[in-house]
Amino acid sequence: METAEQTNEKPSVNSMTGYGRGRVVQGNVEVVTEVRSVNHRFLDVTVKVPKFYACFETDIRKKVSDRIHRGKIDVTINRLGEKTGLMDVVADYELAKCYLRCLEGLRDAFHIPGPIGLSDLINFKDIVNPIDKNDGIEQEWPLLETSLEEALSELDEMRRREGAAMWKDIVGRLDTLCEKAKLIHPLVGQVVRSMRDRLEKKIRELTNGIALDEDRLVQEVAFFAERSDVTEELTRLESHLEQFVMSGKNGSPVGRKLDFLLQELQREINTLGSKSASTDIARHVVDMKAELEKIREQTQNIE
Repeated sequence: METAEQTNEKPSVNSMTGYGRGRVVQGNVEVVTEVRSVNHRFLDVTVKVPKFYACFETDIRKKVSDRIHRGKIDVTINRLGEKTGLMDVVADYELAKCYLRCLEGLRDAFHIPGPIGLSDLINFKDIVNPIDKNDGIEQEWPLLETSLEEALSELDEMRRREGAAMWKDIVGRLDTLCEKAKLIHPLVGQVVRSMRDRLEKKIRELTNGIALDEDRLVQEVAFFAERSDVTEELTRLESHLEQFVMSGKNGSPVGRKLDFLLQELQREINTLGSKSASTDIARHVVDMKAELEKIREQTQNIE
């Protein structure tokens, strides 16, 4: 397997955690966008915008999904400044006349003194209503888009920086796993030879020096060797480690594939542990499991 020093490349994996802010000012209008992301199994986008920007929500989601593939993303957009270009106010005169007649009828019926004024009518909120100016709102999309792009770019930069630091740590731990696998290889043959010597010595002790059945001894040793042979597991382990590094070179989105490879690595290391017939191999397996758990913690935050 290639080590981190041999690759001389910085894998372009992204962290799923980050923050970005964008701000655009034009005249008396200011649009501020904040984007926060944390780890998540899938892409989950939440958008919070002023009511009159609700028509842009689909476009905002598309912009985010074009740049980000995995994580929980919260997009918050605020607009400050005058709204004369966005809203108008209209009065329902016919409804106002109905309310006025109703109020006058109540006044006369209950002999309430005094005239009915505008302040009485204005309490009925359905008489005067604000309405959106669609043309004015659509003209503000470039401001919102620029602010969003600026926030996403800042978020991307933070995610790349964190991802690079995480990947450097992961590759170092993968190198450790590879070195441990190389140390286990020669131990397997030593364990078989040691087993043969112990078995032969034990038989001689029990038989008081009677000649050994060499064929029977060979069969027992062969059975033990087959049961404790981890050559296939070590070969698959090294193959998975190679794939892990190569996947990182391809860059994000790669998190789900790394999750799968971690499961396969865990399977092979567990098998090594169950087949280990020496304390030296068992010690290396324990160290490998500890490294793998640290890799898993880091991988859970990779896009």
